[in-house]
Amino acid sequence: MKNKKLAITFTEITNEQLQKIKEIASEYEVSQMPANAVQICESNIVFGNIKPEFIAKAPHLTWLHAHFAGVDSLLKPEVNFPEKVMLTNSAGTYGIAISEHLLTTTLMLMRRNIEYAKRQFQNQWQPLGEVKSIYGSKICVVGLGDIGENYAKRCQALGASVTGVVRTKRAIKPTTVDELYTIDQLDEAIANQDVVALALPETKETIGLFNEARLNKMKTGALLLNVGRGTAIDTNALIRALTAGQIGGAGLDVTNPEPLPHTSPLWQMDNVIITPHISGNQTLKLTNELIVDKFIKYLQNYIANQPFAKLVDKQLGY
Repeated sequence: MKNKKLAITFTEITNEQLQKIKEIASEYEVSQMPANAVQICESNIVFGNIKPEFIAKAPHLTWLHAHFAGVDSLLKPEVNFPEKVMLTNSAGTYGIAISEHLLTTTLMLMRRNIEYAKRQFQNQWQPLGEVKSIYGSKICVVGLGDIGENYAKRCQALGASVTGVVRTKRAIKPTTVDELYTIDQLDEAIANQDVVALALPETKETIGLFNEARLNKMKTGALLLNVGRGTAIDTNALIRALTAGQIGGAGLDVTNPEPLPHTSPLWQMDNVIITPHISGNQTLKLTNELIVDKFIKYLQNYIANQPFAKLVDKQLGY
């Protein structure tokens, strides 16, 4: 019987991929189990998710590879994530899926498709007047990781001018943006933008980043999109800004709180698109393949005692 154990809680995995993992980790007993299975505490490696309270109860755990990108839930102080356990995530695998969602939301709001959809269900043939074009528009992407860069590239391809906002200054401006700012220049970056899209992790710095004061610094009538974490936006301030017309529309795949209460006024607004945190969900076969491929590549590094391409910085949260 093998002494080392590898637990897989990620469910969207093919038999072929599972077999490849078993071949690479031939010294490990590889098992599939739910994230809340107590047996997971016996594992040396976990791929997928894990109940946060299990982490401190897994004495042999040396590496956790999350199948998602945002690992803030695993790094909360009460979890007490062990320093000795390496943490990697699946950042870099969601860019295609989420950027397509962002682009869809952008165009739907610009072309007022959500308003037309509501009228369709009421059997109303009613032109609504002026719409906007992404061509020639100004779009600001706050957070230029894999998701942000993929969205920026697609917007550029459709004729938009793109501004990027990053945490720290970069020596070279990415080709996916026309202008580049750092987060301390955020007010300047968003001032004249037609669309502001947030693709941020949850950190101490990003919670409440778009409060009432900052929303009021956006261009009147601009669109605000969020696919990162709902806590980046003050929900009540957003409702007030939408009601007053300061913000022209919002596309929210994430909200605060989450799920969004059924009593929230956001549900009834014609210029708001709400989706239940599914922009990067494992309903897209391509995303699943990329997630498993990344774990397999990291697993090969681990078995060969080679460093990972990137470890999560537990202080920064990503």
